[in-house]
Amino acid sequence: MVTQSSRLTKLFSASMLMVFLTAFMNPASAIIKMDNQSIDAAIVYGIKNQKASLSTLLGPNWIENEDGALLNIYTPFMVLATKAARGGFPSNPTKSDLKAARKKYGKYVAFYSDPQNRLEVKFAVSFYGNSPTFAKSYEARIEGFGRGKDYKLKPVKRYLDQIADPVKNGLTGGQYEAVNSYYFHFNDIANMEEFKLIMESPNGPPISFRIRTEQLY
Repeated sequence: MVTQSSRLTKLFSASMLMVFLTAFMNPASAIIKMDNQSIDAAIVYGIKNQKASLSTLLGPNWIENEDGALLNIYTPFMVLATKAARGGFPSNPTKSDLKAARKKYGKYVAFYSDPQNRLEVKFAVSFYGNSPTFAKSYEARIEGFGRGKDYKLKPVKRYLDQIADPVKNGLTGGQYEAVNSYYFHFNDIANMEEFKLIMESPNGPPISFRIRTEQLY
């Protein structure tokens, strides 16, 4: 019988960590569901990637379109991992480091450990337009399928960039850059195999991203 202690021992090997994560990233389990074991994995994954760029840390949760629009997907696993990546812990954490990290991020650990809490997935989109207020008119939805069912979802909450930042250094795609965030229920995303995040505005071109759920952390 494999005990929790032996699981944690294996977890601190970089190669075993990737094996551990791969076990979660398959069509049957889709995005990683949070329990004590995956909470530990998220923390260790973040600690081991403290010196990595955000794109490397997010991995397949970082998606860039040809038009320059960028999507960052923050699942509960990735929220905890990104926080741990800024925690200043040793890059090869011990069990005592993991215990300290769980205490430091206790609010998140407690929230994710409670199966009664309704978790969310954040979709943060960085994109371009030609006026300072272009982003606040963009509505988002998700269309997808999974488990023999079609899904059409609206965000449970959203944060729209009211005043976009001027683009510097001659970047193409528009004169202003904004970041909008849209939140969807975790279980709805987890039940889909593939979906599209679609953003539309009466004042700008549509933006969409196609995602396979099994590829997300």
